[in-house]
Amino acid sequence: MDKCVVVVTEWEQGELTLASLECVEEGREVADRLGAQVQVILCGNEITPLAATLAAHGADRITLVEHDALAQFSADGWLQALAPVLLQAHPVLLLAPDSGPIRAWLPRLAVRWRLPLVGCCTRIGIVGDGYPEVIRHTYGGACQERLIWPYATLVCAMLTPGGRGVGTPRHGRIAEVTVVRPKLDPTGFRDRTLRTLPADPRTVPLHEAERIVSGGFGTGGSDGMALVKQLAEQIGAALGGTRVAADRGWLAVERFIGSTGQIVAPKLYMAFGVSGAGQHLSGITGSETVIAVNNDRTAPILKRADLGVVGDLHQILPILLRKLQALTAARDADHGKPNAPTDSSVTHRTLEMTP
Repeated sequence: MDKCVVVVTEWEQGELTLASLECVEEGREVADRLGAQVQVILCGNEITPLAATLAAHGADRITLVEHDALAQFSADGWLQALAPVLLQAHPVLLLAPDSGPIRAWLPRLAVRWRLPLVGCCTRIGIVGDGYPEVIRHTYGGACQERLIWPYATLVCAMLTPGGRGVGTPRHGRIAEVTVVRPKLDPTGFRDRTLRTLPADPRTVPLHEAERIVSGGFGTGGSDGMALVKQLAEQIGAALGGTRVAADRGWLAVERFIGSTGQIVAPKLYMAFGVSGAGQHLSGITGSETVIAVNNDRTAPILKRADLGVVGDLHQILPILLRKLQALTAARDADHGKPNAPTDSSVTHRTLEMTP
């Protein structure tokens, strides 16, 4: 049987989570070092259209576990549905996002099977004769820990979201898709998800935010940070900042960004009054688009920025807010998202399984 790295993925509101795609790409790199294949497992109902995206990000084999009872998350449901699939896969490494749903069922499986399980992982490597090496944050992010299991038959690792970012998909990759329809009894589930509420940008964890507006020492104080917060609310973004701003009480301590704080990978990162110290820049390496406003043209953040503006944020922000408010009032509130790409080639087969 060919060696494989198994990646368990998640979806929300019809789309794969960014953390899941990060895991697929991390699994692809590990599998390439081992000469193995990447098998991606996804639970849900009517999720076949998502297979193309998984293939484009590096999956060789895709197992879709479909059942009406899996349309909403249930820890009991996922455990019953995935255990037989994982048992047949015989992976050399199991990767999954370090998220609430994964933490609800994967530790239970690890205890049943007596497997090593490690969370808060930032990087997965291979050493020696194919032994898994895991780098993880510890002591609240103040230190990094290196773990190696030379004799483990299988290691389960949960990857911290936002740690690596998502690369460019390769549309046209070929993947084999298997649809598994397990026989489940939903009446036996001890937990059910009734509905999922959209994330509030003001409270969403920074590593999950798609848009972040950040303020630094250059905001000058709480008044300047209030302008940054107003912009974040206007565009539906999360509020972040630098450690200096948090140390001075302008920002909640849990929302500062950097190697000793939050590691983020948003689609849009806007920095106002942020000079761009090394520890802060290391926390935004996965950001897709960076926009920076700073009155110091030599600030390191401007070298990292895709769009840099040299100027006084106290003059720029009020103008920007007025224009955004006028634009919001004038346009129709239509925020539909495009469907996932479907041009990757896949082959299908369906299995019936009993846990």
